[in-house]
Amino acid sequence: MDLKIKYLIVAAAIIIICAGGYLVYGAGNSNTITITGSTSAYPAVEALANAYMEKHPNVHITVSGGDSGVGINSVRSGKVDIGTSSRNLTSSESEGLTQYVIGKDGISIIVNEKNPVNTITLKQLQGIYTGNITNWNQIGGNNSSITPVTREVGSGTRADFQNFVLGNNTFVSGVQVATFNYGLLQTVAVTPNAIGYIAHDYLNNQVKQLEVNNIQLTQQTVSNGSYPLTRQLLFLVKETPNGSVKDFIDFSISPEGQSIVNNVEYNYTTSNIVYNPTSGIGPSGG
Repeated sequence: MDLKIKYLIVAAAIIIICAGGYLVYGAGNSNTITITGSTSAYPAVEALANAYMEKHPNVHITVSGGDSGVGINSVRSGKVDIGTSSRNLTSSESEGLTQYVIGKDGISIIVNEKNPVNTITLKQLQGIYTGNITNWNQIGGNNSSITPVTREVGSGTRADFQNFVLGNNTFVSGVQVATFNYGLLQTVAVTPNAIGYIAHDYLNNQVKQLEVNNIQLTQQTVSNGSYPLTRQLLFLVKETPNGSVKDFIDFSISPEGQSIVNNVEYNYTTSNIVYNPTSGIGPSGG
């Protein structure tokens, strides 16, 4: 065989071996995990992702928002590795998905910081959002018309609020709709007679949080379920997770991961959140 041909064969073999080695070692050491869905869960998930990547610099995790419906549909269609939801799934939605509880979240009932009302009942909330209570003086406040504000359709927080508060009733005609947790918070902050609801980890000092049924939202009352607007935050995975996805989920539900979640849920301020509604990444959805 011609010496030149031998050299070409050897060179080709070396290239193939190197390429194969890259696929085995390079790809195995460069993993990407994609997560999207409920951004009521976004701050906690972002914190978990950052902590995990510090421990595993070969893994890159991208976290984006939308809403719980986006998380459910995206993971079912295979567009992302993990979907997040702040509401329970229907039987048809949950088919083929594995669910993990990564934490608990309380829905904060908020009013303008100048509102003198400090506590409200679930029955009074239902009255406000169905149109049976229209003035703050009916529940111990000023003689002012109430402006109820709700979240957009598709929001997991809206779905949970409907379940907890409205039951089989519907929102009053003309209820003001705000998009995203951040949008609702800002609406209530600048509207003197407004009332609304947000995921607790978006709460800041621009609004006032009300007690519900005389129970304050705290880590303890959410953990033990005594706060009446407590719900679960979920990771959703198609079939059974493996590899880096499973390892990240295991980290998230470990004592270390749960400490991160609780710290975010009860010590987080919106001053730390980057809001980018055009990209869908940040505190949007819910």
